[in-house]
Amino acid sequence: MRPWTLVLIGVALAAAGARVFLAPFPGMGDNPYLDLIAYHDPLLHRVIRAWYHIAPGVAVLLAGSIGLSVSRVWLQPRASRSAGGRLPDWPTSPADDAPSLVVGELHHPTVPEESERPSWLVIPEKGLYTGVLIVGAIGTGKTTACMYPFAKQILTWRADNAERRAGALVLEVKGDFCHQVRRMLEDVGRADDYLEIGLGGSWQWNPLDDPLLDSYSLAYGIASLINQLFGKSREPFWQQAYTNLVRWIVEVHRLLPGAWVTLRDVYRCTVDAELFARKIGEARQIADRLCPVRAIVANGDLAQHVDRLGDWAWKPVAGSDTSACLLDDALADRLKELKIEFETEWSGSAAGAEFAEQVEAVERWYLHDWMALDAKLRTSIVEGISVFLSLFDQPDVAGVFCPPPPGADAPPAVREEAGEPDTGDDEGAPEPPMPGLRRRLPPLAQLIGEGRVLALNMPAGANPALARAIGVLLKNAWMQALLRRPAEAAKKPDRYMRPAVFVCDEYQAFATVGQDDPAGDEKAFALTRQCRCIPIVATQSISSLRSVLPSGEAWRTLVQTLRTRIFLSLSDESSAKIASEMCGTVMRTRPSYTFTETTGKPEFSLLSGRAGGGRGTIGASKSFRQSREPVFTPREFSLLANYQAICLPYDGVKSLPARRVYLKPHYLPRDMGYWRQREEGRI
Repeated sequence: MRPWTLVLIGVALAAAGARVFLAPFPGMGDNPYLDLIAYHDPLLHRVIRAWYHIAPGVAVLLAGSIGLSVSRVWLQPRASRSAGGRLPDWPTSPADDAPSLVVGELHHPTVPEESERPSWLVIPEKGLYTGVLIVGAIGTGKTTACMYPFAKQILTWRADNAERRAGALVLEVKGDFCHQVRRMLEDVGRADDYLEIGLGGSWQWNPLDDPLLDSYSLAYGIASLINQLFGKSREPFWQQAYTNLVRWIVEVHRLLPGAWVTLRDVYRCTVDAELFARKIGEARQIADRLCPVRAIVANGDLAQHVDRLGDWAWKPVAGSDTSACLLDDALADRLKELKIEFETEWSGSAAGAEFAEQVEAVERWYLHDWMALDAKLRTSIVEGISVFLSLFDQPDVAGVFCPPPPGADAPPAVREEAGEPDTGDDEGAPEPPMPGLRRRLPPLAQLIGEGRVLALNMPAGANPALARAIGVLLKNAWMQALLRRPAEAAKKPDRYMRPAVFVCDEYQAFATVGQDDPAGDEKAFALTRQCRCIPIVATQSISSLRSVLPSGEAWRTLVQTLRTRIFLSLSDESSAKIASEMCGTVMRTRPSYTFTETTGKPEFSLLSGRAGGGRGTIGASKSFRQSREPVFTPREFSLLANYQAICLPYDGVKSLPARRVYLKPHYLPRDMGYWRQREEGRI
């Protein structure tokens, strides 16, 4: 029995008992009518006496039953509608020991209906390091219900702890997401951690300023980016030629004082052969000064041509029958003219000798490789790479992404304090920028270690090609800095390795895959789990990723590195079909019916000419069969309402079954359930 039924029976028994003790049944002589009934019909008198005792209890039972019926029919449904689906408390806190991510509400896992006991879908720390992919058509709420809330949850975690709070890189193409991130950080007291790069901004960044990468790696990254932006040729020669040219240009600039090179320098040396030759000549002069070359000639040859070779200071070599002298161009020409055999050797330190060998390597490539190519072929190589590099020769772009060497843009007094000589060339030079107007971006590894949030604010509407190029360069450099963290952490095992978040809205604008190359997001995401990287990317559809990536199965390689996948409403059939396949299948039992009809001797109507009237039998049978069906059909992905999603969660240990999840937009209260918000018209 239900509790209320037991209570009602108890009250009825109590009422009957109270009647017995408080108002006993009238005895003989107290009531003449009852005495008359008892005299003529004793059985009826006993019935009346029994009813007298149980009447209060029966009345209580009737009244209680009516009250319970009214409550169950009218009151309880209203109360359950008002209290049904009440959400539990928010499961995470910024003060937790580890970061986690609340995706949204959980009701019925496969059917879009409200649950009396909803719960939360939470991705723990281990699951975050395996990546989150958000896919949703335009206007489905992937930015307001996923990117904003997710970024806020992670960036506000441990915001008051400078040693543990997360750093981040934010890429987007709309131009408003960066402002939202800055507002999030300001609300939790992290305004100083926000850095923003963009045209006209206050920060400068040189994509080639990475002393830990050799010139070949830098050149390979640029050549790979060109292939990703403009398509990869079937002939590997062109990428090899781009890599080789950029590599040696970077190498010769690193040999010059300051070892500074920008993409504008690479472009100008690419299109100006005389400038490139002058740079090599400058490096040769430095090498000759650091490690001069001596010519060694036999004393007999020197005595035979003393009249022609006496203008140079020859010194005997100890322990041999030779003499040596510093070799210059005039002496080299004279020795060749006289057909005198001579040997050369470096005279200087080991470092100077290594520098001279590097210069010789550049000269060897330039003279015997580059200049040996056909002029038309050199022109084709230059044209293929200058299409991309010419973007950085524009003044507004070069001012941000091709800064001068450190110290070169400081006023003369500042350079003198730093120990740099004043050459007097400042007269007539343009006025240096005011201090604080534009500053150098610290190294990316330092920004990650300090928990800074770096944002690239370059709306694609202004210059989509430049926005994609800079975004890919910045993403690759940031990932490269992340990959060095495990080696650095091994040197300092007691230091906490803070999380680093990669947040990218409209990911299709920055996605790259390397395929057979060592570069690419699929390789970076696969390796950055140990680096405590949390990739959170959002794209419009799987088809949008496939359209910007190389043909084939490259997109599958990229998607499989992002283990948690959130699918909002999808508008194209291809993406819906792929999402349905990712969610898997389930074994379901379906009934099938079979109807049979048998007819005996048919009869025909003479009037109408139709068959009928004969005897027959009709039979029906029902059977069941099991078959595998999608957990969510492709049509269900296209019918999802705004802020509804189908999620494939991964908790870092195992993949959880696909389920429906109801997202929490950043502008609505967290404690109000999805269905209440929908009834009130807020979503």
